[in-house]
Amino acid sequence: MSVTAERSGGRGRSAKPAPVVYAVMKPNAEAALAAIRSLAEGPVAVAIVGSLSTRVSKGLKLKPGEPRMV
Repeated sequence: MSVTAERSGGRGRSAKPAPVVYAVMKPNAEAALAAIRSLAEGPVAVAIVGSLSTRVSKGLKLKPGEPRMV
């Protein structure tokens, strides 16, 4: 999941915030999105950016339901 803070609409040229990427093992995409949205503070845009293979999740030592910034 990619999480990007939405712009506040302020004046001047502000840099676009860099997205933060999380890995989370959930039964489906909707559950994964909900898990990541629950971590967000303020208005954010959340997007699925890929799938998580068993090999990668083992390499990260990721536990089911545990969102982790990568």
